[in-house]
Amino acid sequence: MKKIIPFAIIMIAVSIQVNGQKNDSVSSLLRLSIENLMNIPIYSASKVAESTFDAPLSSSVVTKEQIKRSGCTSIMEALRLVPGVIVREQTNGNYDIHIRGLDNIPPNAAFLFFTSSTTLVMIDNYPVYNYLHGGTFWETLPIDLNDVEKIEVVRGPSAALYGPNAVSGVINIITRKPLKEGLYSVANAMAGSYNSIIANASVGFNKGDKLSAILSGNYQNRNRTQSTYYDEPTQRYVPLDSVTAVKRNPLGAANVNERYPHPDLAMRKYGVNGFVNYNPAEKVRLSAAFGAQHAEVQKEFATDNYSAYLSTAKADTRYANIKGDINDWMVQLSYVNGTQLPLLGLSKWRWTYNTLDALVEYKISPINNLSVTPGLIYRRAIYDDSKYVNTTIKEGLWSGRAESITTAFSLRADYKLFDQRLRLVGGARADKFNYPDRFYYSWQLAATYKINDRNLVRIVQSKAFRTPLIIDLFSNLDITGPLSGRTYLLEVRGNKNIKLLTSTLFEAGYRAQPADNLEIDLELFTTKTRNFSYTIFESGTFYPTGPLAFQGLSDLNNLTVYAKQWGGTLAVNYVAGAWQFKPFVTLQKTMLYDYSPYANSPEVPPLPSNHNDPATYNIYSGMGTKMSHNATPSCYGGAYINWNASPRLNINLTPWFYSAQTQLQSSNLTYNDGERGVENIKGKVMLNAAVTYAITKMFTLTLSGRNCFNNEAREFYRADAPALMVFGGASFEF
Repeated sequence: MKKIIPFAIIMIAVSIQVNGQKNDSVSSLLRLSIENLMNIPIYSASKVAESTFDAPLSSSVVTKEQIKRSGCTSIMEALRLVPGVIVREQTNGNYDIHIRGLDNIPPNAAFLFFTSSTTLVMIDNYPVYNYLHGGTFWETLPIDLNDVEKIEVVRGPSAALYGPNAVSGVINIITRKPLKEGLYSVANAMAGSYNSIIANASVGFNKGDKLSAILSGNYQNRNRTQSTYYDEPTQRYVPLDSVTAVKRNPLGAANVNERYPHPDLAMRKYGVNGFVNYNPAEKVRLSAAFGAQHAEVQKEFATDNYSAYLSTAKADTRYANIKGDINDWMVQLSYVNGTQLPLLGLSKWRWTYNTLDALVEYKISPINNLSVTPGLIYRRAIYDDSKYVNTTIKEGLWSGRAESITTAFSLRADYKLFDQRLRLVGGARADKFNYPDRFYYSWQLAATYKINDRNLVRIVQSKAFRTPLIIDLFSNLDITGPLSGRTYLLEVRGNKNIKLLTSTLFEAGYRAQPADNLEIDLELFTTKTRNFSYTIFESGTFYPTGPLAFQGLSDLNNLTVYAKQWGGTLAVNYVAGAWQFKPFVTLQKTMLYDYSPYANSPEVPPLPSNHNDPATYNIYSGMGTKMSHNATPSCYGGAYINWNASPRLNINLTPWFYSAQTQLQSSNLTYNDGERGVENIKGKVMLNAAVTYAITKMFTLTLSGRNCFNNEAREFYRADAPALMVFGGASFEF
């Protein structure tokens, strides 16, 4: 497949020169009307096509035109154009992404708990969620910028619309469809600093309104911006072979080379996708998508005693998605399978997986201005590590086949009254899991009132929960090692009765359009999130004699800590002649209540004298306390500033900023010196710039600078320092 994808991209690009069609004018590549710039349609906010001004939830849209003009080099980077989304770089092209934060909870945790497990990412409404520990392996997205029509983002709990995992919000990536009659071809390529190469190409056709199809390919290669790795004991960035943990590896250089086969590489990925749309009748729309991808990246996910903080991850995935809108019925079936190795060189971090999602909905309109949509949902996620570990001795994370099944019933209603000025939108959903064996209920109530055509107020209240995670339910690992000339055994077990992470939201918003070229969107929100989970040390026994010195039991369980968040986001869209200004800012405060840094129960035996007494210092030690949570920035935002200087020339600036943060990793508890295990992330301002020039109706050149101030302040715990990067590229679209 490595040889096929680049060759396919070249062949598609060649076909463009043979089959390209002319546009009406060069300016159509760069100019959009005020109406197009102000009233962008969105589907994800209520599962009904509507303008962003009328959407009942906090929502934003980034279009393919904005992405192209800003010079963004990936889908992940494009999310920096969205209000309320925090995007922090780990290595070149790899990012940590959160909607409104709630990251690094509990503090002093392993990396697994740094990543966002509360944001649901979708492609054309099918989920690409990681059911192992939550969140998204972004590098495994099979599509790239060339496939994107727009990115829709909904902020706040939305499980009643999209099911578990839409706790902090939804990112729905909508793929493009051919709009022109006949053959359609697009190709673009960028090359830049640190051996960064991004190439996309697609070819398709459109036969009237009946049939269309696209075949696309994408490729990315990016090197790291530095060659060193962080060494915790010495608190310095050093060469890989000087990292203390790496030097201790008992398997020697062979295993080090297996773990880090390409130390200079940040990302190498490629994918191929196919999209088919068929509309045989007026109210019948059928679509299918399929594809595959391969990725190798260095990022922060997990670590062990013999690796640096950055680890190499590999993944191979395949997917198929089928959807049909038939009269008032909607049916969707999606399937994803693959192999993941998020910690290369460690067999227990390897597994195969497959997920199946099925959805059936039927829209009923019993009276004018009222629609009611019941739905049935089935989801199955299977993760299996038995091919790669010795299950007899419980060598893997769950040592066998783990299966999580969800069946659900949903109901949505949308009612407009008082001459359609008042709109009531409600949703409810009941999910039944095989584990934990009970029902969970989510709901969402929203009301909008259009004071007039230029002013709208809205309120939202909702409750959502995260799906049960494989690692929480099925962990089944035995850890052994030397202890004072003998051995120890620590049994790590899952908990099939664990309570699911749950979040509630109240939100109020105001939208105004004082003039045709000015729009203002203000949202105020408060959330409460509880039932965070972690590995808890439950019990243990010391043996005075024999080969086994100590035997302990840990399980995945709920913590007492809960989080409250208050905040607001202001976004403005202003168009003046050839200029467009879209500044946005979020202010928020996050507090933790009943937090204890100790992950042990009161029943564990007293440990050596240099440890705290478990009877006093345990998971309940923080009851009644509160503290400010500083891992989420209290202020962040950016702007999209675009100048269409001439019919051929476009200039774009996209500043982005956030305030200071402090991330706490488990080493903070080990060393307790205020430095190791602590990453004080400085507040920073970044600027990206891009110049686009349309040479002909079909050929456009782009020159862009990323991080133009060369602000090297690190954005994530022990990550690479971002660097100034310059890209040059060309695109064909006709």
